[in-house]
Amino acid sequence: MALIDRKWLRLGRRAAEPRRDTMPFPGFSGNRRPDKPVAKPTPRALRRFARTPYARRAINAVKNPIAMLDWEIVPLPGVAENAELKRQIEAASYCLHHPNGDDGFRSFSERVVEDVLTGAGAFETQLSGDPLRPLWMWPADGLSIQINPLWDGSSATPRYLQSISPSLMLGTSDRTVPLRDDELVYITPNPSTSTPFGLGPLEVAFTSIDRQIETGLFAAKVAGNARAGIAVDLGEDVDAAAMAAFRVYWTNDVEGQGKVPIIGTKNGKVTRLYPEGDKALFLQYQEFLKTEIALAFDLSPMNLGVERDVNRSTAEVGSERDWDQAIKPRAREFEAVLTKVIQRRLGFSQLRFRYLGLDREDEKRAAEIYAIEYQAGATTPNEYRETRSRPPLTTAFADLTGVDVTIAKAAANGAKEVDDPNLQPWRPAPKPDPTEA
Repeated sequence: MALIDRKWLRLGRRAAEPRRDTMPFPGFSGNRRPDKPVAKPTPRALRRFARTPYARRAINAVKNPIAMLDWEIVPLPGVAENAELKRQIEAASYCLHHPNGDDGFRSFSERVVEDVLTGAGAFETQLSGDPLRPLWMWPADGLSIQINPLWDGSSATPRYLQSISPSLMLGTSDRTVPLRDDELVYITPNPSTSTPFGLGPLEVAFTSIDRQIETGLFAAKVAGNARAGIAVDLGEDVDAAAMAAFRVYWTNDVEGQGKVPIIGTKNGKVTRLYPEGDKALFLQYQEFLKTEIALAFDLSPMNLGVERDVNRSTAEVGSERDWDQAIKPRAREFEAVLTKVIQRRLGFSQLRFRYLGLDREDEKRAAEIYAIEYQAGATTPNEYRETRSRPPLTTAFADLTGVDVTIAKAAANGAKEVDDPNLQPWRPAPKPDPTEA
């Protein structure tokens, strides 16, 4: 049993539900009261970093392919479709096509997936009295959501609070909107037991993006000649007047002239402060930072412009890896979230949301495998067409395997009979009668 009996953990618990002894999110729970939620740190910096070029490219490389996918609502595996399920599918599909008065499904999903990649995604759900449109959904700023780590599981107790002022995002304002668990869907990327917020890819790349911004600003100053790369030491015997005269000479006759300066000073020397050329811009270090940012998003560095040693074969492998490791997991995560909304919020427990074309494959290789399985009697043309999201054929051979077709051909050849009335059997042309000639 727990050493400290926290009464608020037992509130709203079912009669047969056991009591939990371990503390959820101990780093956040500690001595915190259940009515004191916690806020995600650094929301402003995350929003600012999301607007930088390489972070923007990484977010778009994951978000845009997901937004362009087709989708459908289908019964769960093993559930036969009937009239009631068709009605539920139509109602749920209309709700997703028109989640609210402003968004369609694409703009709605883009907003939510954008926030998930930034740090946390969220959207509000509310039921209506319209049987044709029973559910409304609004995307919410996931970084403005505060979480109650000691939520007791009761539907009457708010689990989330939304900030409605900039100061609240820093955890200093009392202006909040309480939301129950069934009113807000909160998506935590990379969930763990250490924090209720999860860890978004942009947070993983936080330090790398910060360094990339600083290095880019320094390189811009160097490239724009805002910071000199050398210092000229005229020696200790030069007085202020000579130094001022030399400064005027250098400004008027050397800077921007493209000429080799010829000077003569006693014990003078030139000290180089920074390297010249591309080394002065730290281009290799910036390329390294871009690689770090790409890795934080599970993307190939070539997505952020690192194209060294990239050819067609490596590009194809990298594209497939990006799809399997970055795009597909996020899409599956969003699938599960929308399926949960359909089943729990709408009560359509036998339906699920599914993206189409998410399981990409090598089409040539898939066709070769199908040809082998077809000849071996393991599949039919209609089964293959279903995997390609194509309508079934209506011919007599569409539901037969290659073995069945071979047997049918052998039987037809043995019978020497054509079953198709539209086809006439071939007969040799009659030989001419020599008597008629």
